[in-house]
Amino acid sequence: MKNFIQRQILFPKRLGFMPYFWVFSLFLMIAQLLAHEPHFNWWHLILMIIFLKFYRDGYWINPYLWLDLLVQLSIAVYFVILFPDGGGTFFIYTAWEIGSLPLKSKKFFQYYAMFLIISLSCITSFVLFSPVMNSYGFIGVIITLTFTIGSPLAARSLANTYRRNYQTKKNNKRLESIIKQNERDRIAKDLHDNIGQSFSIFTLKAELASKLIDKDPTKAQQQLQDISKTSREDLNLVRKIVADLNGKTIASAMIEEENNLHVADIRQHSVNEEISADWPKAVQHVLSAIIKEATTNVIRYSKANMMNLIFEEDQNNYLLRIQDDGIGFQKSNNRQTFGLTGMKTRLNKIDGKIEIESKHGVLIKISVPKEE
Repeated sequence: MKNFIQRQILFPKRLGFMPYFWVFSLFLMIAQLLAHEPHFNWWHLILMIIFLKFYRDGYWINPYLWLDLLVQLSIAVYFVILFPDGGGTFFIYTAWEIGSLPLKSKKFFQYYAMFLIISLSCITSFVLFSPVMNSYGFIGVIITLTFTIGSPLAARSLANTYRRNYQTKKNNKRLESIIKQNERDRIAKDLHDNIGQSFSIFTLKAELASKLIDKDPTKAQQQLQDISKTSREDLNLVRKIVADLNGKTIASAMIEEENNLHVADIRQHSVNEEISADWPKAVQHVLSAIIKEATTNVIRYSKANMMNLIFEEDQNNYLLRIQDDGIGFQKSNNRQTFGLTGMKTRLNKIDGKIEIESKHGVLIKISVPKEE
C-alpha cells in the first residue's frame, strides 16, 4: 500500500510542499467551476480527476512525459470551450509543470513549443470568435498572452534558482567534509612526524637505560634525563596542537552565528569578510569569540532585523565593525552592555581596543594592532 501511494499519488520529494499547494488550489478551482453548472456533471468531475492524475505523473520524468502534458492540455482546451471565463486556468498548471521539470534545454523547448501551439491556438480562437473573450478588451488579451507565453519561462528560471541553491548547499557540505578530512590528515601527519618519532626514541633510550642501570648507572641516569626532557618537549607540542585545534576561525564563527541569527529571523550581512582569512590565528580566535558574544546579545536584546559585520584593515590595524538596527541599549542597564567587559578582556590579550555606541541600534568598533 505504501509503495502504491508513493508510485501513484505522492509527488517527488525534491519538490517539497509546493505541488500540494497547487493541488489544493486546483480543488478550489474545480469546485468553483462545478458550482456554475445547473446539475452536477460526473463526466466533468472525472475529467478533472484525470487531469490531476496526469498532472501528478508529469512531475516524474518518464518516456511518456509528452503524453502526460498532451492529456493535460487537451482537457484544458475542453474546459476553456465550456467555461471561457475560468477554464483557461488549467493551462497555468501545465505551464508551471513544464518550467519546473529539470529538463535539458532542447527537451524543454520542445514541450514549451507544444504548450504554446495548443494554448495560443485556443486563446486566439476565442479572441476572434468568442464574445466572452472579446469583452476582455485589448489590454486583457495582452495580459493573457503575456502570462501564457511567460509562465513556463518564469517557472524554469525559478526552478533553476532553487536547484542552484540546493547544489550550492550540497557543494558547501562536500567542501566542509573535505576540509575536515584535510585537517585530520594534517593532525595525523603532525602526530606521526613528531610524537611518533619521540615514542621510538623513548623506547630505545628506555631499553638502553635498562641495560646500563647495573653496568653504568651514570649513563643510565643520563638516558632517563633525556627521556624526561624529550617528554616535556612533546607535552608542549601536544598542547600547541590542541590549542590550534581549539582556535576558531572567523569564517567558522560567521557560519555558526548566521545559523543562530536565521533561527531568530535576523539577517546577517558581511562586507569584505574574505580579507579576514589571512589574519593571524590569534586575532581570528579572539574576534570569533567577540562575534559570538555580539550575536548572542543581538538575538537576546536588540529586536533587530539585520546584523552587519564590516571587515577592514589599514597599514597598522585589523578593523571590525559590528552593527545592528535594533533598539540600542542604556549604559546604566548592566544586562544590556553587550558583554563589553568580556570583549575588553579578550582584546587585551592581543592589545586590541573597542568602542561601543548606541544610537540607531548598537555599533561596536574593534581595532587590533598588526605585529611589527
